[in-house]
Parts: sequence; structure tokens; C-alpha cells
Amino acid sequence: MILTALSTSLIAFGAGGWILMPLFWLLLIVGIVLLVRGRGGPWTGGGRETGIDVLERRFAEGELSLEQYRERRSVLEEKR
Repeated sequence: MILTALSTSLIAFGAGGWILMPLFWLLLIVGIVLLVRGRGGPWTGGGRETGIDVLERRFAEGELSLEQYRERRSVLEEKR
């Protein structure tokens, strides 16, 4: 069984099959990982922050007063 698979791969890919098959699988796996990361998968850290997310975080950390927060939030909501 193993010899049949080995001979088939040698016939189908020639002697370069030993190099091309692992390279093919590596590229396939890397491509899948990049697609998942680009769609906001678990490796992206939650994706990009919106302007309101940044504003809320800065307010929660005490960087902005309540007045500044309300003013900036109203500007961001107008742009929607």
C-alpha cells in the first residue's frame, strides 16, 4: 500500500514531488491562516477598534472628562 502511494506520487510529480508536496501543504496552511486572520479570527486580538471604542476606552481610563466624552461622541455619531 505504501509502495503504491509512493510510486504514484513519483509518477505524478516526478522526483520533484518530494519537494513540491510539502511546499504545497505549507502554502495551503499559511494561506488558510492568513485568511482567518484577515477576517478577524481569534489571532487578531478582536479586530480593529472603532472611533467610539477608542473614545470609550479613553474615557474609562480617565483621559477624558465627561464633557469631552459627550462632545466627541456626538461628533462621531453625526458622521455615521
